[in-house]
Amino acid sequence: MGNFDERMRYLEEQVGHGTIRAGCYVNQPYAQDQHQSVWYKHPRGGRARYLGGPLLEEIDQTMTELARRAITREGSDIEDAMKDFADKMADDYVGQEAPILKNVLRQSGQPYVINNGVETYHRPARAPRERDGE
Repeated sequence: MGNFDERMRYLEEQVGHGTIRAGCYVNQPYAQDQHQSVWYKHPRGGRARYLGGPLLEEIDQTMTELARRAITREGSDIEDAMKDFADKMADDYVGQEAPILKNVLRQSGQPYVINNGVETYHRPARAPRERDGE
């Protein structure tokens, strides 16, 4: 494949420049309170830090997978890798770890990807946003 400089140029051509970010919004008015309040009891299941907790617990596997897909023999798969990770945050982290309050918080994740400042992926929440105070 060539020397180090040639391989680095190839990597740069395949992956590109700039930043790419995956994330997950949670659209319920009480979502942040449930996420941040570690002293709340969750008798129906779930936990505080339902996004950050699983992310930190799986950081090694996540970074390994993203690195593996950043460059492949066919080029870069980083855009799809980030989309898959955003979906994982919504479906696995929020969908399985969010507290069960009214049974809609777990269906409220909205995964997204922003590539060089442009939103390239956004899946709406499966549950509609509740009105404040409901």
